[in-house]
Amino acid sequence: MERWFSRITMFWMLFLGEVQSQDWTKCSTGCTCDGNKMSVTCNGLKNVPNDIQKDAKELNLQFNSLSKLSPKAFHHLSKLTYLSLGENQLQALPAGVFDQLVELDELHLNQNKLKSLPRGIFDKLTKLTFLQLTENKLERLPNGVFDKLTQLGTLYLNDNQLRSVPDKAFDKLSKLETIFLTGNDWDCASCDILYLSQWIRGNGEKIKTSNAGYTDPDGVTCQGTMESVNKITKENTFQAGCPTTTQQMATSPASTTTTETMTVREKQTKPRMKIFQEELFSKASIFFCQVIFTQHVSLVVIHILAEIPLLHIVCVVRKP
Repeated sequence: MERWFSRITMFWMLFLGEVQSQDWTKCSTGCTCDGNKMSVTCNGLKNVPNDIQKDAKELNLQFNSLSKLSPKAFHHLSKLTYLSLGENQLQALPAGVFDQLVELDELHLNQNKLKSLPRGIFDKLTKLTFLQLTENKLERLPNGVFDKLTQLGTLYLNDNQLRSVPDKAFDKLSKLETIFLTGNDWDCASCDILYLSQWIRGNGEKIKTSNAGYTDPDGVTCQGTMESVNKITKENTFQAGCPTTTQQMATSPASTTTTETMTVREKQTKPRMKIFQEELFSKASIFFCQVIFTQHVSLVVIHILAEIPLLHIVCVVRKP
């Protein structure tokens, strides 16, 4: 009985091995498969194949013509540790498209046409150590977009159109060793740049150039100038009126412009003497008018006095 059970077990193992082998020999159209490396590479595609091997660990979709993705394009590929979507024509990422890739270690999204990222797009990728977003058209990042990537070691954000990053954008990246930030439109005339400036000053050894990976914290420069972002403070620019980063986030939305901030500051710092003078004039003018009307001064006199602009305002307009 024991020998019979052993033979049955061996038979099933061989059968399952054969099924798996056959699975990898039937590669998706336009793709090549390597069953030993559990790797799939596809070229010349406009859509992600829906019959990619479920046990694949590597999927290379680089150099294709992908312009959009189905929200469930990778939901059956939960074993992937590597995914490259670089050098395609992606203009947007659907929310939840990466939610099932809980084992993913490396994600390439470089050289696409992404202008924005959905909120929480990377939240399920808690094992991710490498993320590349180079050469897209990103203009902004959602608040907390990297907060769940606590294992991330390398982040490429260079060559986009970023003007700033959200407050605390990198604070949860405790394992981060390398970040690329050059080639963006960093707006050093906005209070929103202050978080990035302070973060670079405190993490200079992590700032790399986009060429050979040399450390260069001064190489991240302001749009239109060669001034280093890390030199920008609220004291050494016209942003002297900027609130601290914490105050700014607590009292105003992230989209508050420098003009709005300065307007508030002007209202708050109006000279007290001017306020006092205005109040004194108002009280005096009211008293003057009351004296004129209670003493029954003739209307002729009032009209003569009214030729003086200020008296016209405070007397004729106020006349009962």
